[in-house]
Amino acid sequence: MKISLSKRQRAVLEVMSKPKIPAEIRDQIGLQKGNNLSSTIKELVGMDLLYCLTPKARLGKLYGLTKNGINLRKKLGFGDYHEPKGIDWKLYGWVVCGKQRKAILRAMIPDVPMSLRTIRERALQYNPRLSRTNTNDVLQLLRKKRITKQTIKDNNIFHKITKIGQEIEAIHVILRAPVEI
Repeated sequence: MKISLSKRQRAVLEVMSKPKIPAEIRDQIGLQKGNNLSSTIKELVGMDLLYCLTPKARLGKLYGLTKNGINLRKKLGFGDYHEPKGIDWKLYGWVVCGKQRKAILRAMIPDVPMSLRTIRERALQYNPRLSRTNTNDVLQLLRKKRITKQTIKDNNIFHKITKIGQEIEAIHVILRAPVEI
């Protein structure tokens, strides 16, 4: 079966070396924010080249390649595709679609209880627009999803990344790393 691809469809397949959210795809193929990438993604899903790893999510839609997409990507000379197994993609998608959530998770050090102030100071390098209130609100959301936990020592509140949070951040580091072709 011969497949005809538009320039944009081809560009999407080229950057799909690992699961990605539409914003990552858009940035990597050089589209402006207003451009309609969703129709291209829908077309590729309809062609059985892409699939959504988080179909029920409203935010954090994460797309990966189907077997047909992997094979076509290799035929086109775009290299390998890497998709880690055994992952809660819905939770991962929720984290990576939020700039503040990503920044805070990246700022936290495994097994080290950290104050809100320290987390915010470290997170500012990833998201300079992060306020103290935003940091606190995001930490509460992360705690509700069991990505972080809160401890109290000497009447001070500290936050610590949980095993789940460490796994999500490790996966994000793997998926954020450039893939050698």
